[in-house]
Amino acid sequence: MKIFRNIAIFLALATALNAADIRSLYDVRDHGAKGDGATLDTAAIQKTIDTCTAEGGGTVWFPAGTYLVGTVHIKDNVTLHLTAGATILGSPNVEDYTEVEKLYRQGLISGTKGKATYPQRHLIYARDAKNVAIEGAGAIDGNGDSYFSEDMKSVKLRPTPMLEFLNSTGVRLENITIRNAPCWTVHVKNCEDVKIRGCSIVNNLRVINSDGIGIDSSRKVMISDCRIESGDDCIVLKTTKMGDRTPPVEHVTVTNCVMISSASALKLGTESHGDFRHVYMSNCTITDSRTGIALFVKDGGTMQNIRFSNISITTKRKWDKGNEWPIIMDINRRQKSSRLGAIRDVLFSDITIYTRGRSIITGHPNSPIENLVFRNIFLSMVGDEDLTKAKKISGGASGVEVEVDYGKIPASLILANAKDPVVDGYNVRWGKGKFQQPRHVIYGDRLENARISGIFNPASSPSLDAVILERSKPAAK
Repeated sequence: MKIFRNIAIFLALATALNAADIRSLYDVRDHGAKGDGATLDTAAIQKTIDTCTAEGGGTVWFPAGTYLVGTVHIKDNVTLHLTAGATILGSPNVEDYTEVEKLYRQGLISGTKGKATYPQRHLIYARDAKNVAIEGAGAIDGNGDSYFSEDMKSVKLRPTPMLEFLNSTGVRLENITIRNAPCWTVHVKNCEDVKIRGCSIVNNLRVINSDGIGIDSSRKVMISDCRIESGDDCIVLKTTKMGDRTPPVEHVTVTNCVMISSASALKLGTESHGDFRHVYMSNCTITDSRTGIALFVKDGGTMQNIRFSNISITTKRKWDKGNEWPIIMDINRRQKSSRLGAIRDVLFSDITIYTRGRSIITGHPNSPIENLVFRNIFLSMVGDEDLTKAKKISGGASGVEVEVDYGKIPASLILANAKDPVVDGYNVRWGKGKFQQPRHVIYGDRLENARISGIFNPASSPSLDAVILERSKPAAK
């Protein structure tokens, strides 16, 4: 039933929606939702969605209020519209969430050892759907704090991912606020034609695994104008294993986003069973993040035609411990039996960095990074870090280490195991402080046909060369 409760609501709807939209609008309160923050509204909201779908689709309308829910399934041609003051609040009781499937996850509950069967539950879930959307000035609150003790240790099973879109086409998230996720926030897996625009995703930076947006083996994805604060990666592209042939993640653009991360703000991998192709990330600001940009290949996939441009990176150690990494790239094997992957055709251009850390780019001796370009990089050192205990970062997943760990190398940019690398303009301001370990501008090892130019700054100490190459073959002049 489509009932407008009063003239004021009708006028508001008429302003926000056109005539066709109004005819296909379904108010959740007309199907029994209370919106009082205490009554579990799952059944009423699901009934509204099912009615909307059965009648050909439309907009499920959430007036101002707090709607306590467990798992809600979005279906074909349904848009959830949250008005200003409307909040979908995740239940603090995991039993209120439908168990979709069991996954093997590690460390989601403090004290668990090894791998345990973890039932996957979601707050909002779409599977094999077409043309689904969540929009509006309201909010989705995962109630994540209720799953943790005061010392931020997970005390019970957490619903995850909070918003899950699987095997779907035409997925849209627009202008919505998503906050307080208990674990992964938005996961888009094997989907096509995805738009995430103007969204705010704000999580507790101390909540582990609270990734912002995960794009997994999906295609034709646009993310723009978003603000993301995450206790893990802000935007991560991955290809988790799907049967015998994992689909690629490809044709992805990320632009005009602002990010804060306790891990990596922009990340590709570590899950890399399929390929990564045609990825463009630009015009973004990264602040207070342990790692700015990270690319990890561990499962045999190939990353190719990846572009980063016009990005500002400010790094910060996680809880003032450990090291900072503006840019990381790494090819390795997750296990000895894992296939060896590849990275090729990657461009970093017009990148501004403020950091105490170093960028470390390491291919594999049997799979060097190919056609890597750094162009117009401007870096300011804002402090020092102790390199005596530094170790190459693994990306949060175990890896089979190669024979050289470049984690302690004293250089602003470390390049190892690369073919045809180009550095064209890499400018470093060392700051006024003294370094415990004086640094080169660039250190290279096992570089083939390297082209390095536009290095206008000396090393941090006159006792060091600005650029040092070992076991390398510079390009012929």
